[in-house]
Amino acid sequence: MVIKLNVYKKIVVCLILVFLVVISGCGDKQNKEWYTIYGGVIGGSFSQFANGINHIVNHKETDIKISVVASAGSIENTRRVNREENALGVVFASESSLGYHGQEAFANEDPKTNIRMVTLLYYAYGQFSTLENSHIHQFEDIVGEKIACGTTGSGTAKTLERLAISAGIWEKFTPIYRGGTAGAQTLQDGQVNGFFWLVSVPNSAIIELTAIKHIRMLDLDTPAKKYGFYEKYPFYFPTKLPEGAYEGKVEPVRTIAMPTVLIANKAVPEETVYKILKHVYAEEGHKQMLQTNQAASDMTVENAHHAFVIPLHNGAYKFWNEQGVEIPERAMPVD
Repeated sequence: MVIKLNVYKKIVVCLILVFLVVISGCGDKQNKEWYTIYGGVIGGSFSQFANGINHIVNHKETDIKISVVASAGSIENTRRVNREENALGVVFASESSLGYHGQEAFANEDPKTNIRMVTLLYYAYGQFSTLENSHIHQFEDIVGEKIACGTTGSGTAKTLERLAISAGIWEKFTPIYRGGTAGAQTLQDGQVNGFFWLVSVPNSAIIELTAIKHIRMLDLDTPAKKYGFYEKYPFYFPTKLPEGAYEGKVEPVRTIAMPTVLIANKAVPEETVYKILKHVYAEEGHKQMLQTNQAASDMTVENAHHAFVIPLHNGAYKFWNEQGVEIPERAMPVD
């Protein structure tokens, strides 16, 4: 009888322990903050930067859990971050501003006033590749051609459209909506005669392309200046493809560039955004971002102001204010 009672006691104790573990696990899950960062296509800088932030924060914060989700790009990410309270996203500065104010691709929708600016990530360079023996030597030569230009809904596709409209040649060529490694593959296989991508330098998909084909890149700064592109779209600025970006396999040309930024839904807690920035801009975090993508060298306190085209998230305002960064009126928090 005593033996039976001891067995029962052990069973009861085990059941209690199991119950406590389950309750404890549920509590941990309930206490965790779960967020999504929307990146971009496979092989693109959007996803690389999203994954870099994800790795740093998940390693440093036990109560914050971030997952990275692929997407079509900048326009889609702006929409998703606006409607999802636990979302952050990588977008071009253009889409953050146009979305917030309900312009261009967002003109027939409600303004995306739930999005807030967090930080600059890198500068995206307009890289228009064509084969070395191609007859395309200047932007206007794409008339009548098939051009890969990023996925539908991406900032890359919209950038090519804006430049083509400025030059008066929109609808005079055929856009093929493929980006990243898929876009580079279409040029390699001869399915298109040009591949345009607004992306960091160097880029893995273009590096792979140069390993197989001899390519040239087009000067996009000349037509941008000629057709008033910078005046109409002040989110872009003139620049030059960095020397040695592709180990001498691509001659540096003048082109256009766009700041790429991280945005967040205004409902993401202030402390969460603040912690993300603290970890990413710490010496260890920045080193990890550079290992993820060399373009993270643009992520400096001095460059931060280039991202301030819409109101800052409260957590970002707290961080940048502590860094002594001058914040323009248009970027002041509105919450």
